[in-house]
Amino acid sequence: MPHDLRHIFEHVPSDTKYKCRVEYDATNIDIDFIPYINPRVNSLQVIVDDEINYDFKSADRSGLTDLFNRRKEADDIMIIKNGRITDSYFANLAFYDGIDWWTPKFPLLNGVKRQNLLDTGSIKEKDVFVDELGDFQTISLINAMNDLGDLTVSTSDVMV
Repeated sequence: MPHDLRHIFEHVPSDTKYKCRVEYDATNIDIDFIPYINPRVNSLQVIVDDEINYDFKSADRSGLTDLFNRRKEADDIMIIKNGRITDSYFANLAFYDGIDWWTPKFPLLNGVKRQNLLDTGSIKEKDVFVDELGDFQTISLINAMNDLGDLTVSTSDVMV
């Protein structure tokens, strides 16, 4: 079902940052523009779940939301699966060691921004484990709305 999207974009104000949400199934497509407000993330709570699966972007985020709700006082979560750091609730992660940025080799979701940063050589992949957090200074939360370095948390603000 082809769509001419020009009529949709004509009505989106250009003075505000928006997130475009596309939901579809075999017969329908819904496109919404939602004003985007950068989240404030100053701390991360480590949450372990070896069963979580989020290989594909989905409107059903209930598994992630259940983990997020276990964050105690932290602003967001750092999900650990099979001993490896994966992602946060809403973003891929990158870790700065003073020289290079590293992203976990096995994220829950291989986000578009993460893949672009890998393709351009801005970040590199490797297994990252909680006991290695001291090897890094900063964590960047990256997604389509937040570039590398836009939203950062000190590794000292990770609650294990």
